[in-house]
Amino acid sequence: MAHLVLVETTPTAGFKVVSEAVALGHEVTFVAHSLDPYLAAEGGEEALKTPTRLLTGVPTTDPAGLLDVIGSLHRKHPVHGVLALSEGHLPATAEVAEALGLPFESTAVMRRLRDKHAVRELLGAAGVPQPAFRRALTVAEAVAAAGELGYPVVVKPADGFGSLHVGVANDAAEVAALAEAIAGTRSYGRGVAGSGVALLEAYVPGPVVSCEMVTVDGVSTPYGCVDRMLAPAPHPVELGGCFPAELADDVREAVVRVCADALAAVGIRRAHTHTEVVLGPDGPQIIEINGRLIGGYVPTMINYVLERNIYHDVVELALGGSPSPSPVRGVGCIRAITAPVSGVLTGIGADAARQAPGTAEVMLHARPGQEVRPARNNFDRLGFLITTAATAAEARKAAEEAHDLVRVTVADDGHGAGAGAGAGAGDGDGPTRDAS
Repeated sequence: MAHLVLVETTPTAGFKVVSEAVALGHEVTFVAHSLDPYLAAEGGEEALKTPTRLLTGVPTTDPAGLLDVIGSLHRKHPVHGVLALSEGHLPATAEVAEALGLPFESTAVMRRLRDKHAVRELLGAAGVPQPAFRRALTVAEAVAAAGELGYPVVVKPADGFGSLHVGVANDAAEVAALAEAIAGTRSYGRGVAGSGVALLEAYVPGPVVSCEMVTVDGVSTPYGCVDRMLAPAPHPVELGGCFPAELADDVREAVVRVCADALAAVGIRRAHTHTEVVLGPDGPQIIEINGRLIGGYVPTMINYVLERNIYHDVVELALGGSPSPSPVRGVGCIRAITAPVSGVLTGIGADAARQAPGTAEVMLHARPGQEVRPARNNFDRLGFLITTAATAAEARKAAEEAHDLVRVTVADDGHGAGAGAGAGAGDGDGPTRDAS
């Protein structure tokens, strides 16, 4: 039995790795700045019962403060590996691992990945295909950079995640609005600071896929690709996808090759990585690299079609092992559940979706009574459903049919936000809208 420390995670999907590690016989200590984000999610209280122990009030983005806490824990209960599943906590976790002599990607690489502009420069120097880009420290610089790149442009925080303040802009006013939002965001929560720096990229038309890899001793091996269903511009939030993506052999090989080159360019030696790629007119181009396992419930979807649990690979890597991807059997799809309009959530009816052919699992993490809106970033998603089938077409069809059976009701928040035609079965307290 080993002792693992998990530094923050995503509510509540991120606790899947905890339950798997515990099932394997390991102890898991969960450390967090605050438990509030986890308790706010549906199922959060139960998820927090999964770790062996909880440590709260921990400065999880401050390397020195985090090392004090984990170092003290290490002296009492020797730690054999550390885990982090969110970008904002990877650098501090890497520094702790380095100080304690534990397996992990280097601090230098994890810090590098938090600066998307620095990554772009390294990719450019290595000749890895990517969109043209500019960095902007002010709103005026952002507008000027967009003019140089040509519209439309993608505007994003240089250190952001979760699609926060990411948008496709078609004119200077839209660029300015996004750049202002980025400049005004100096905290992402859970102790993660924002720099206020914007990154602008030429918009490349084409479908988006991600390549999931594990790198050991600098050798990157793919699990496969996940295709993406994105919300329409200006907020390209991820609404679903299938694994493995239905790609022609030559396209898949090109994606894997470009992603492996990108990981080598930024210095990845030991990590699970999630690299996003756009299949543009001139071939695959790198959107961004994340030095951790793909987020949310996507690993759960992947596990339904892998012959080995991917979380077991994460645990093995954290303990110094050398996992390799297992074969795939069938196809899995995941579909996000979102609010049709802004207002107060009054309910989500998912029983019919759970019984639909091909449905493997439905996970809801929104609570009635909370403010909701149509998805503008990943945190606006209310839940997910997973389907499986023998082929991508069948799995995707099952996901869409199950999604059509989910009933989301939203009440007017007092400002007319929830009003509109097509009322669903609400609670009678005001106008409602149905998401089906």
